[in-house]
Amino acid sequence: MESICEEDLLGFQGKHFRFLNLNSLYLYSMTPYGFDWKRCGNPFRNMSMETLDLSSNGFNVDKAKLFFNAIQGTKIHHLILEHSTMGKSFGFANVKDPDRQTFEGLKNSGVKILDLSKCFIFTLQYAVFSPLREVQDITIAQNKINQIDRGAFFGLENLQKLNLSHNLIGEIYSYTFDNLPNILELDLSYNHIGALGYHAFTGLPNLQVLDLTGNSIRELGTYGYLAPLPNIQLLRLADNKITSLEGLSDFANSTIILNVQNNRLSNLEDIYTVLAKLMRIEHLWYGNNLIHWCTLNNNISVPAVNSLKLLELRNIALQMIWAQGKCMNVFENLGKLLSLDLSFNSLLALPDGIFKGLISLEEMDLQFNSLTYLQPDIFPESLKTVDLSYNFLVSPDPAAFHSLSWINLYTNRFHCDCFLVDFLTWLNGTNVTFPDPGVNEFSCEFPSDLHGISLLNYSSVILCKKDDERLVQELRLSLFIGCTALIILITVGTIVFARLRGFLFKVYKKVTSRILEGPRKDPPAGGPRYDAYICFSNNDYKWVETALLNRLDSQLAEQNVLRCCFEVRDFIPGEDHLSNIRDAIWGSRKTVCIVSKEFLKDGWCLEAFTLAQSRMLEELRDVLIMVVVGKVPHYRLMKHKAIRTFAQKREYLQWPEDPQDIKWFYEKLMSKILKDRKVKKNTAKDNNGDITLVNMTEVGT
Repeated sequence: MESICEEDLLGFQGKHFRFLNLNSLYLYSMTPYGFDWKRCGNPFRNMSMETLDLSSNGFNVDKAKLFFNAIQGTKIHHLILEHSTMGKSFGFANVKDPDRQTFEGLKNSGVKILDLSKCFIFTLQYAVFSPLREVQDITIAQNKINQIDRGAFFGLENLQKLNLSHNLIGEIYSYTFDNLPNILELDLSYNHIGALGYHAFTGLPNLQVLDLTGNSIRELGTYGYLAPLPNIQLLRLADNKITSLEGLSDFANSTIILNVQNNRLSNLEDIYTVLAKLMRIEHLWYGNNLIHWCTLNNNISVPAVNSLKLLELRNIALQMIWAQGKCMNVFENLGKLLSLDLSFNSLLALPDGIFKGLISLEEMDLQFNSLTYLQPDIFPESLKTVDLSYNFLVSPDPAAFHSLSWINLYTNRFHCDCFLVDFLTWLNGTNVTFPDPGVNEFSCEFPSDLHGISLLNYSSVILCKKDDERLVQELRLSLFIGCTALIILITVGTIVFARLRGFLFKVYKKVTSRILEGPRKDPPAGGPRYDAYICFSNNDYKWVETALLNRLDSQLAEQNVLRCCFEVRDFIPGEDHLSNIRDAIWGSRKTVCIVSKEFLKDGWCLEAFTLAQSRMLEELRDVLIMVVVGKVPHYRLMKHKAIRTFAQKREYLQWPEDPQDIKWFYEKLMSKILKDRKVKKNTAKDNNGDITLVNMTEVGT
């Protein structure tokens, strides 16, 4: 149809339509120019309708305005304008967005529901819907809305539902939702919201449902505290980038249902915080957050009085947390909990007593874990339904299932031997319901010669030799005790060594020095002026003085035996710096380079390292000692040719991170300084053309 006028629908006057579908008529001739709107009249004169669908009719702003003026006064409860061309979209300036005049013709139509989804609206202008004073539900989803002018919702005091999902909204300000005192539901899902301004969501005292799913929110209150929502009941924050729930209790303290799935939360403390501060919370959806730790600050705990009935914790890496023995009391006071989802958590076992506080729990989801066994008393007495599909239960203990009325054991790997007898007996006599395909699909996974045999068939032919099994059990017990004792000895020995290795090394050195080596000898007289030239960046001086010079240099402490040379004290003022470095290297028995991040930035330090390496190649003696200090990445060392050659072919020292190893480090460093080693030169070269030094031979001390 090219148009629809009053004379076209004369036969329907005086009628009330429950649904009038004028979708996709296009109405090409009804344009703002060249069409006689006055002669056309009101096509819906003396009619009323429950729902009017004008979707896909090419209504731009001007055409819609004229059409609404033509039908003014017609009673329409629900108006659908999906897929219209209304709006300038993103990047267009020659097309209009609707304004307060666009819907003026509908002011007496009593529209209660307006659907403008899948259009091209970019800006919600001031008072754009003000003529629709009776409207209660507006949907503007899947448009291109990026801007909401101040006062855009002026005149909508009766609005209860507003759907702005799947748009391009990026920020929420304090004035964004002014003039909506009675709104109950606000859908902002799947926008680009990343910033929530100071006192965002102001003016929504009766809001009960807020959906912010699928945005880019990182913090609740990016630029200050959010305005409190005193009557909020359902809050959806799933699929954002939230890293912390700080401020949630001030913003949505009355929340009953909270969804924070698929965010970037990493501390299981959030569960404790939510339950401690949101006293009305009944449903908590927390899944698909990769939990790294459980650190409870301020001694926070789950309150004894709470209302939680559903807790969803799927795919949050609980195995890693429980394996560390942390947050073992997370379910302690959840006496009203009815449903618990722990699927996709890679659980190897369920910790003893983990569910002891769940006295009302009725259903639990444990599918897609790695459970191999279940303790007989692991589940609470109230549990009726459990999903254990896609685990690794080889010989389930039926005592764990005594309270159940429904269970899913699909795709478990049963080991068919005499240990499975109790389970097979229970399986044949139980009244517990199994979901399709039921027990007929249960089959042996192990051993290999029984692979694929139905458990029902296996249970009818199984013959167990009780005496042999008893002997095997006794042997296993003996092996278990012996292996356990051996493991304990090894573990205790390892722990003692790890904890006391510094003390043990001191005792070892005292014994060897008294019995084998005798008192430490001073460096031989004569020869070079210094025992060691300590080369380091001036920015590291304080650390080097404290950690090395005070322990090595004889001028700084009487018990030290080495004559050390370092720039601050021993370089000749006014002398060429390179000459000072060369004299220090050739005037010392060894050159000790303290390689740190500052060392790698210092050109003089790198030059000194190169000169010391040149001396080593010239004299074929081990005169260069490299000590790496701090967390210097390996690739940083490899950037410098001289250091790369040394690090790839020679041994170097690393400053220990554990204080227990410092004594050993000093002994190792003293040994390398005092001992003289010769180096055999291999004429082969590596890919970089560097000479390779091998076959180090000790010749004396």
